[in-house]
Amino acid sequence: MKNKKKILVIDDEIDICKLISGVLDDEGYSTLNAQNSDNAINILNKENINLVILDVWLEGSKLDGIELLQLIQKENPGTPVIIISGHGNIDTAVTAIRLGAYDYLEKPFKTERLMHTIKRAVEAYSLKQEITDMKNRSDYATEYIGTSTAVANLNQTIIRLSETKSRILITGSMGVGKELVSRLVHNKSNRNNFLFTRINANTLNADDFEKVINDQENVFLEQLKGGTLFVNEISEMNLEVQRVFLNFINNKYGHKTLDCRIIASTSKDLKAYVSLGLFLDELYNRISVEPVHVPNLIDRKEDIPILVNYFIDEYYRSIGEESGVVVNDDAIILLQSYSWPGNIKELRNIIEKIILQINAENINMITADLIPIEIKEKNPNIISDNEVLISFNMKDARDLFERDYIISQLARFNGNISKTADFIGMERTALHRKLKYLGIDKKL
Repeated sequence: MKNKKKILVIDDEIDICKLISGVLDDEGYSTLNAQNSDNAINILNKENINLVILDVWLEGSKLDGIELLQLIQKENPGTPVIIISGHGNIDTAVTAIRLGAYDYLEKPFKTERLMHTIKRAVEAYSLKQEITDMKNRSDYATEYIGTSTAVANLNQTIIRLSETKSRILITGSMGVGKELVSRLVHNKSNRNNFLFTRINANTLNADDFEKVINDQENVFLEQLKGGTLFVNEISEMNLEVQRVFLNFINNKYGHKTLDCRIIASTSKDLKAYVSLGLFLDELYNRISVEPVHVPNLIDRKEDIPILVNYFIDEYYRSIGEESGVVVNDDAIILLQSYSWPGNIKELRNIIEKIILQINAENINMITADLIPIEIKEKNPNIISDNEVLISFNMKDARDLFERDYIISQLARFNGNISKTADFIGMERTALHRKLKYLGIDKKL
């Protein structure tokens, strides 16, 4: 099992440690044991522990369970702790819950109850980690890249919204850069010295999300304070999570004023979701105070050359090198002629794929023959040998057509000039002149 969750079992009775560890090992977890606070602290300092199972009463230990719980919360904030206790220690266990323990189990407990509690605690911890680990990224672009009218209007909207406090709903197809737009709004606002926190709507569980919101120490709210909360693909929230999120926005959890900017994104038609009963109408109205649409790449094809060069420079910057890579006109025309269903994300991936190829072949020019076959196959402007019809002027395109047409007819009549001339409706002498002009071998 890859990436096993690591659980530390702390109990002064070694048999209890072995019993719990055996069950957890069978369920695919990795376990460590400690019989006193010194051993536990040593393990916590060395290992990346995902969850702690802690006995309240640690006989012969320097710190008892409550003291160790407080130390864990101080030194390993966010790590969930499940308290286990005997009948005589229930009051102490309840105290531990008030101090921030995730839950408690009374000895003896059933395996099913233990596994259920652990699963929920690990999920809540993963959610909190995802939230906590999100930091501002200094390497993000300072503006949405492009010179088209659509991009100019979008950048003006970003600047305008950065000066407001309204909630924003960013719409657009997959891969257009909705998260980038949200980060730009944050980075250009007076919140830019605080955190930009990103959560994926499809990972949220209603109970765990509510537990994180109601964390005793308000870790989540402290994280958001002054910053921006970005909810990626909010259409993927189920109705239960939507209700929790709506209550959060409406401040129904008894917190002080919510001091964060909320930005959500979606690639779906949320109004249609509302009409189908898949999205709460009130939540839609609350998050879409300022709607922003990000255009598809195909609708701003004039920006493709700029984006191609930006992605090339970005790639070489990331490896600490100068690019020196040139893209010829035929390659650019090919890229501009493609529909880009995956938008900017697909273009970036294609450019990185090409860069890896030219680096391997030790060349520094991107030509039409290097454009991946999946783009060429769907491109009506490819003729043969990577010639790009759209790059030709009228005279050259006509000559190319005539050359291919005459070659085909000569082959049809086995190189017979008279029969070919009769069929295509030309005088023999005129056909001879045309063959010479087009550079066609009469012996074809």
